[in-house]
This record gives sequence, structure tokens and C-alpha cells, in this order.
Amino acid sequence: MTDQLTSLLINHQVPEFVREEYPLFINFLEAYYEYLEQKQGTQLNDLTSKAKDLRYISDVDESIDDFESNFFNTYASLIPTDVEVDKNSLIKNVLPLYLSKGSEASFKLLYRFLFGQELEVKYPKNDVLRASDAKWVIENTLKVSSDFYSYYTANGTVKEFKILQELDSSQISVYVNNVLQTSGFFVRKESKKVIFNVAPINGSEVKVLHKTLDKTIFANRKVTGELSGATALVERVSNRISNNERIVELYVDDKTLISSFINGESILTDVFVDDVLIDVIVSTISNVLAITITDGGASYNVGDPVSINAPVATEAPSAIVSKTFKGVINQVRITEAGAGFMVGERIAAVGFSNTQLDFAIANVNTNSANTANIFFIYSDIITDVDPANTTLSVANWKFPGNIAPSGMINVNSVISTAFSNTTYISIGGISNVTIVASNVTVTSPPVLNAAPAKIVISPLTANTIVNTTVLIDTFGSLGTLVVRNGGLGYSVFDELVFTNKSMSFGTGAEAIVSKVSGTGRITEAKFLPSKITGNVSVTSIANVMVQGANTTFNTELVPGDSILIGYDTRKVISIASNTSLNVTTASWTQVYSGVPIRKIGKNLIGGQGYTQDKLPSVTVTSNTGSGAVVEITAIMGDGENLLAQGTKKAGEIEEIIITNPGRAIKVRPSVDLTARGDGTAKAFVTLNPSYETLEGRWSSSDGILSSSDRRIQGRDYYVNYSYLLSSSTGFAKYKKIFKELLHPAGFKAFAELSRLSELEATASDTQTLVAPTTIKTLSGLVNVANVSIYVTGSNTKFNVANSLGIISIGSYIAVNSQIRVVSSIISNTNLAVTSAFTITANNQELLVMNTVYDAVATEITLEEILAENELPLTVES
Repeated sequence: MTDQLTSLLINHQVPEFVREEYPLFINFLEAYYEYLEQKQGTQLNDLTSKAKDLRYISDVDESIDDFESNFFNTYASLIPTDVEVDKNSLIKNVLPLYLSKGSEASFKLLYRFLFGQELEVKYPKNDVLRASDAKWVIENTLKVSSDFYSYYTANGTVKEFKILQELDSSQISVYVNNVLQTSGFFVRKESKKVIFNVAPINGSEVKVLHKTLDKTIFANRKVTGELSGATALVERVSNRISNNERIVELYVDDKTLISSFINGESILTDVFVDDVLIDVIVSTISNVLAITITDGGASYNVGDPVSINAPVATEAPSAIVSKTFKGVINQVRITEAGAGFMVGERIAAVGFSNTQLDFAIANVNTNSANTANIFFIYSDIITDVDPANTTLSVANWKFPGNIAPSGMINVNSVISTAFSNTTYISIGGISNVTIVASNVTVTSPPVLNAAPAKIVISPLTANTIVNTTVLIDTFGSLGTLVVRNGGLGYSVFDELVFTNKSMSFGTGAEAIVSKVSGTGRITEAKFLPSKITGNVSVTSIANVMVQGANTTFNTELVPGDSILIGYDTRKVISIASNTSLNVTTASWTQVYSGVPIRKIGKNLIGGQGYTQDKLPSVTVTSNTGSGAVVEITAIMGDGENLLAQGTKKAGEIEEIIITNPGRAIKVRPSVDLTARGDGTAKAFVTLNPSYETLEGRWSSSDGILSSSDRRIQGRDYYVNYSYLLSSSTGFAKYKKIFKELLHPAGFKAFAELSRLSELEATASDTQTLVAPTTIKTLSGLVNVANVSIYVTGSNTKFNVANSLGIISIGSYIAVNSQIRVVSSIISNTNLAVTSAFTITANNQELLVMNTVYDAVATEITLEEILAENELPLTVES
């Protein structure tokens, strides 16, 4: 610029006498400065002009480009010169960066300077599990209708009224003095106004119902009860469904609550819309929440109306009977359990088909002391005997029992030794019944008959293929002993005597007193095998010999028989005489003297031939006891007494459904059920309160052990003084400047890549990667060596994995956190990669990464957090 040329000013800057006396000198000076002001090529050598601009050099916006490096060296020596941001802007804003050093804001600012992108800073301490640190909150809600009205008082001149949001005419309803207006106005949506053609008369009330409204505008607004005067501050607003009605819940800060809201009252508030304060009114929700039945009555029908008297309500509630009891059987009461039953057997209802009424034994009592839970019978049938033996004189009848000393049964054998035994197991009295079918209404309880326990006997020979089913009640064995009165003075082993009634022919039942109290009161009695002639003694608990008195062992016993003496069951191995025999083992529980000897199998336990309608009477034989009363109540497979009944009356109300919950109910309504059914049913109403304190809840998972986003504090990563930089640029590119310029002392830094668009790897370029989105672990373990391209496996199946598409040439694999690219699959236990490993690692898992990945999974999948100074995962080709 000409005003910057010194040569033009020379003639005016020197004294007048110099100009007059030395004009040649003046010409020299002008020529010299003209020379200095000349441009040579593209370089400006106008030193004088530059000298005049020195006052602007300190301003980076005005400074010359030649000084850029000086600015960076002086103010931003750690920042690279190839930053994305405008360098002038960087220099001017580097001071705030220094002042905020170590803060999250400084990290983000520097990253923007460097790359022109956003950086996310994460703090692992926020994910550390801390005991009892979760936040527990108890919330309070004010339930209101979803119908919000803005309301105004007309002055006779104003035609325009502001509404709450941009709504059209279909989204609002307009009322004047509670009369719905269908014409005479229009809506200007953009300006949020209702405009009347003629102004409403002075003093009239104008209300606008907002059918569609963003209720969040009422957050942080004060609400007031119209009747109660109660006030509170709304923290947040949410929508919900209650009794099939859309309502709004205003979450109220109880610290701001003054007084108490009343059920059914209106709530007043106001909202600023475009700097205009608009009054709003909404009704609280106070309706019928439930109807609880206290007495169901009888003879009601589904659909019967339920009269609900709500004297103070905007809208009365209504309800109907929705479920009644049909009068069918839904329970079986067991008054007598009987004996000899097993689980799963059917219980028939006499006079009804199994599709109408059907029951089954669900459980039996297998631990009862007064009835047998195991029952032995002979299981042989005549067809089991070999038909080729037709004469009594043959040496071997080939009976299945075959337990005689010679192994043969013939005319000289005791017949009882010829038979085999089978057993009813897990039998007992009925303890629980399942209702299989109950599809008819009964007027009186039906008779129930339970099927007795049964066993199926398969033939022992090939003479027949027909199985035989044997019901336990066919034997007529006594099943249950009941001690009605234990008496006094009785002893264990006192015997029970059974006396048949007239025209009853049962025989063989024997039982003893098995338990008594300290006063000799009988507490338990049980059936035992039948006695044989005489009494016996055992002189020592280690003696295998049994001595008899008045016994006939030779005729009543054979070797192999089982006998019962006192508490002990033994098997006879030899008989020396009518009064002496040996048993298999000693170790008697006690020494016995003059006690009965019982033969197991002589008769059925409980005898046989008894009938349920003529059970024998029982007396207890005792030298000292008296007063006991013991009864037989059942034979095996009988004696049950089951009462099928309904727990409710026919037509009893079981459920009432609310058809209309009502609205703005201020007083609890009453229920009248006298007009239907038998008129005796009773019920009461539970109201949905307007203001409610909710159950507490956890608002955070900080201290919850089962939380999936919480971790136990560790040594490095999950600690209070660590941070994670998440960015789309490799940490290596900005690590040095961050560590030296901003990193706060005492903290540990980690980094991750937040995304990676594509995977690029060359022999000359090692690219930092992050954890795979999808990682698969191959079976077996592998070894790699330093400076080797081979992976050697143990129990691996590389070829199999290749055939399944899990691994292939070009796949990325990781061994001990080093990632390589597969170049060839040699065998199930050997493969090669494109570049050598730089470490030696043995017995490592081989991980296959099939997709692009994204960082945080590193800790979980590869069990290693990104290191403080570098990312541990690198990929090389």
C-alpha cells in the first residue's frame, strides 16, 4: 500500500536546509528506500513494511505465516502441527486447555483440536460393585384423568384464547359454560389459538379439552387441590392404563407436599406457553379398583348386575357377576383311610360314569404303624406245575418253591415249602385323592369305592401266557388296628385275641402290643405271623441255637423256613429235634426266655377269610394291663370312607367384574346384592386412591449383586482412579500428547476403539484393533513360538472347523492376545499364519474372530483390559 512506502515520505521528513543544499543526498535516500520496497519474485523483501507491522505480530490472526512455528514452539510445543482444527483458533484457545488440564473437558477439547471428532470418556469406577450403595426410592403419585382442560374467564371482548400446544380442531373440544361448542370458532394451529367468531359474553367460562397432549409440560409445575387446597411440586409425568382407562400419574416430591389431596377433587395448575400463563384443570382419578366378596351367597347367575351405590361421584360405577360356583364336587374328604391301597388306583363314584365323576388315589400312608405297608402272598398257580408229573409217587413234583433240602418237592414234603412268594409294596391307608373328572352337578354326595391294591403275576412256565391279576381284598386279611383307649399297665408283647362274630369265619390273624408309654398305655399294636406250638428261649445273644419247650420243630418247620422270635427274624438252617434248631446268624437283640415262636408264611399276616361287614372284636391278654380298647376298622383293600363334596354352594358368587370403574368418587360406595340369587351375598368396594405412596424400588444397580453391569473392584481397571478413552482413532496416534499434556497424576489410562469400518493390515503397517464382536474358541490348546508362523495344536480339529465354516484361510485368529491371519490349514493340529509370532506361548486357547470388532469385549473375551500405554491387540499380515 502507498501509505506504507517510506520512499515517498523522505522529502518531507528531512530538514529544509538539507533538501535545499543537498538534493543529491535526498535522491539517494529515496532511491535506497525504493530499492528496499521492491518485490523480488514471490518473496516480499519490504523490510520497512514488516518493521512497521511489528506491533501486530503478537496477534495470531494478524501475524505472518513465517511466525507459525514460533507460536507452536512457544505455546503448544506438544501439539502436532498437522492438527485438523484451524491453527489460529488452536493457538488462541490453548490457554483454556492448559487451565482445564486433567479434566474430562480438556480431553474432549484436545481431541477435537487433533482430529475434529468427539471423544468419549468413561470411568470404570462407575461400574464397580459397592455394598449397600444402590439408590432406594419411594415415590408418590397423584393419579389424574388424561383429559386436561385449559380454562379462561371471558370478558366479552377477547375472541382469541391460547391453547397448550399446536393442535388442530380434531384434537380439541371447546366448551362455553360447560356446553360443547360445535361451531362459531376455528383453530389456528401454528399460533396455538382458538379464535371465536364472536367473543364469548362477559363472565362466561371457556374450557378447551386437549385430546392429544404432551403431558411432560406439567413436570416441575406446582399443582393445587381445588377442594383440599393441598399443593405439591410435580417431578415427572407418566401415562398408564388402570381399569382399562388411560390415566396420567403425576410423580410428586413429598418434601413439597402441603396438606392432603382429597379423592375425586379437581387439580389446578398453570403452564407458560409462548410467555402466556394458561390455567389448567384436570380431575383426579378416584374410581373402583376392586370388589371383594365376603359372602358368595347362593343361586346367583353369571351376568347378574351388581348394584353399586356411589352418592358422591361424577360418574357412578357398575359391575356384574362374572363367575359362580357350579355346584360340582371339588373336594374329597377322607374320614376313614382304610388299608391295603396303592397310589394310582381308581376311585369310582357309584352310579356315575367315569366321564361324569372319576377320582384316583394320589397318596397313601406308607409309614403307619397300625396297618401293614408290605403284604406277602403265595404267588403260584396250578398251571405252574409241570403237567408231565401226574402221579403223587414221583420224586420231584417240580413245584416252583423247590426249597426242600434235596431241592425237590414230593409226597413226603411239607406243602408250604412248595410255594413261591410275591409282595404288595408301598401300600397303606388313603391319604390324598385326586379329582380326575367332575362334570355333573350332584344333589347329594355320591358313594365312592376305591380299588384295592393289586399285583400282576406272570406264569413261571411256558404252559400259559395269561397273566394273573390278584386283588389284595380277595384274601380277607385284617388290615387296620386302631387303639381307641390305651388303658394302663400293659407291656410290649401282650397278645391281642380276635373273636369272630356270628356267621364269620376268618382265621389266622395274630397281633401284639408293640409300643407302650411309661404308664403302660398302649400306643401301638401290629399284626404278626402265626405262632407254632410251644415257647422258645435264646440263652445268649451270640448263640445260634434255639431251645424249645413243648415245641414240635420236626413236624412244623423245615430248614429254610423264616421264624420270628421277639424282635428278631431268622432263617432255620438245621433242626436237631422237636426242641432244638439252629438259625443262620446270631447277634440277637436280646436274650429271650419262654417266648412264642412264629413261622413266617404259615398264614397271611392279618389272617384270611374275614369280611368288612363282620370284623372281629379285639381283646388284649395281659397279666397287669386293663382298660384298653382296640378295634379292627378294615380288611386289606377295604375300609375306606371317602366323602365327595363341594366346598361352596351352587350359584355362589366367586368373582365380580367391574364394567365401569366410575369417576371422581369421593366416598366409598356400598354394594347391594339382595335383588338376585338368594340375596345373601355380601361384598365391599376398594377405591383406587387419588394420591398414593408406591412401594420402594431400586433406582440404580450400584449395590445389587445380581446386576449384569457391576464388577468387583480389581487391581487396575475397576478402580476409583482410572479412565477409559473411547474414540474412533487408534490410541497410539494421540497417546504421547495426552500422557504428557493432560494426563492427571495418580490415574491409570485405558483406551478403546469405538468403531472400525474395515480391517486393513499390511506387512509394513501394524494396525491397532479392538475386541471382536464375535469370538469363537476352538477346541483343544495350541502352542506358538517366537519368530515362527506355525500354530501347533493339541486335541484340536482345524480341518473340522474349516469344513464347518468356523475358520478358513484369511480368518483372523488370536493366540495369547496376538492376532494373525491364517495363510493355510495343514491338518487338524497344524496351521500357518501370514506373519511370525513375536512371543512364545504354550497351552493357550485359539480364538477365531470372524467379524469386525468393538473393544469393551476385550476384557470379557480375551481376559485382558487394554493396557495403560498401548492396546494389547494388534493385527499383522
